[in-house]
This record gives sequence, structure tokens and C-alpha cells, in this order.
Amino acid sequence: MKTVINQKVILTALIVGLIASVAFIFIQPLFGMLTLTSRHAAAYVKLGEYDASTALLLSWFVHMSVSVFYALLSTIIFNVNRTWLVNITQVVALGWITTLTATPANEFVVKLITSLQFPDLGTLSAVNTEIGPKLWLHIMFFGVVIAGVWLLNKNEISKSE
Repeated sequence: MKTVINQKVILTALIVGLIASVAFIFIQPLFGMLTLTSRHAAAYVKLGEYDASTALLLSWFVHMSVSVFYALLSTIIFNVNRTWLVNITQVVALGWITTLTATPANEFVVKLITSLQFPDLGTLSAVNTEIGPKLWLHIMFFGVVIAGVWLLNKNEISKSE
């Protein structure tokens, strides 16, 4: 059986995840939203009394870490099955799942970082079922991830065909 996770998979996920995370933040205002990193940083300053620089660095660290995790998940799926059908399905499915969970997950992270304790899950917002800009942004994120993974694996793919 083929190894699903190895150094190449992790390096690919790291590179693609970091690029996609930066793209996400730069494109987010085009969807009519304040950036996730600026909203988190403001919350860290207000609720956790962090200084502005630390709050901004912390918000970028959290955002990039989550992005790399999502890229790792996508890279693993890509390496298990590289068909277009599977990749389009994962972009839409992961885009939808992350849209559903983004609001409560972001609240969880902000409360965890500002209080330094696990928040009561009952205090978090409901999942976001709205089909709109957040969904398109998340689908775009996973599309960028798959495009990046495909580009970094292009030579390997053509050799196996």
C-alpha cells in the first residue's frame, strides 16, 4: 500500500498551505469582509489585553496553522485519489464543512486565546448554513490548495501516466 504521509506530502502541504493562507487574507476584502487576522487581532487586544503587535502575530500564526492543516488534509486526499471528480468533490465538500464550522471555530479560538481556558461549547454561535461570500471564499481557498498541490506534483503525475 502506498504511504499516505511522508516528508514530501508534509512539505507540499506546508508550502501550499502558507501560500493559500496569505491569498485568503488578501482576497477576503474582495468578498466584503474584514480580514480574519484583523478581526482576531482586534479581539485579542480587546478581550485578552494583548498588545497590537503580539495580537497580529498571534492571529497570523493561528490562521496559517489552520491553513496548513487543511492543506495537509487536501494533500492526503489528493495523493490517495488524484481524479478530477475526487478533487472537485473535496474542494466543494471541504469548502462547505469549513464554512459551516468557521464561525463557532473562530469564536472558540478567540475565547481560548483570550481566556487561556477551554470555552463552554454551548456559548459558541451556531454553524453557518448561509450560501454566500464565506462559502465562495472557502471553496476558493481549497481550489488554490488543490491547484498548488497539482502544480507541485505535476512532474510526478505525468511520469505515472
